[in-house]
Formats: sequence, structure tokens, C-alpha cells
Amino acid sequence: MSNKEKVDPRIKRTKRMFVEALISLIQENSDKSKLTVQEIANRAELNRATFYLHYQDIDDLMEQMIKENLDELNKTMKTLSEENQLKIESPRPQNRLDLFLDHFYRKAGLYKVMLENKDFRNRVFNLLLEITEFWDEHRKENGRLHKVPNQIIASSTFGIISWWLEEGTPFSPSYLANQIRQIHK
Repeated sequence: MSNKEKVDPRIKRTKRMFVEALISLIQENSDKSKLTVQEIANRAELNRATFYLHYQDIDDLMEQMIKENLDELNKTMKTLSEENQLKIESPRPQNRLDLFLDHFYRKAGLYKVMLENKDFRNRVFNLLLEITEFWDEHRKENGRLHKVPNQIIASSTFGIISWWLEEGTPFSPSYLANQIRQIHK
């Protein structure tokens, strides 16, 4: 058994219902400041008391939602790093940007809403900066130098991803990853 306690599936389901309710309400009415706990509870078809068992307020729900999703993304990225260090061959090699975009694609509605949060944007930018620094190391190993600072590459990539989510992910993650790589060659 792992070190972490196993979370009751009912709690997971309840939290997921609150998250889905919040996302749908924000998508309908982009002004999060006007949302109430009662509206979220009604949309989730749960009661306010249940909401307060899990969250202090709407901001706490948002923060937990951001943390959980970024933890999942970090775990995915860390696993890839460990595989690269161990030189494990996979049947379909993917790089960091592909995994990053695939994660965002699978949860596009959620991330579109979360991009409105400044703290979340900063965390995503820092992850993109790490990916960019990884590219930079790879280019140096291959004798290619890049004259554009990593912050500019990460910022432009962040802008592309933001546009992609706002437009409803019109391209597949792999296509977008290839386009981003072409831009930043």
C-alpha cells in the first residue's frame, strides 16, 4: 500500500461534480466574481453543506483544482524525464511538448477557464520555460545555438497554447507541437 491514504471514490466523484459545475458556470458567465456557492452546488446537484465539507470558498475550489491538475501534469513530465535519463525505449517516443499539449487537450475546457487565474498562468509559464530550457540543452548538444532567449520562446509558446484553447483546440496536440517546434527551430 502506498504512503498516501486512499481517497474514497464518493469524495472524488463529489469534488469532480463541483469542479465540472464551476467550469460550466464560468463558461456560461465569464465573471467568476459573481458566482455563488449556491449556484455551484445547484449545478452540481449537491447541497451547500457538501461544498463546505470540501472547500472553504470558491477560491479554495479553484486553488485545489489548479493544484491537482498541475500536480498531474508535473507527474507526467517527471516520468518522461526519468525515462529519458534511464534511456528507456518506448514504442512511440513522445517529447515534453507533446505530452504537455496532450494533457491540455484532454482537459481543454478546464484549462481554458483556469488560464484566467494569474497564479495558474505563472505556473504554466514556468513549466514551458523548463521545456524550453530542455530544448536549449538539446540544441547545444547537437552543436546548434539559439539566439532567442528562452523567456521569449516560452512566452510565444504560451500565447500559442492560450489561443489554441480559446479557439476550441482546432488542431491536434501533435500538429500544434510540430508547428511550435518549426517556429522555434
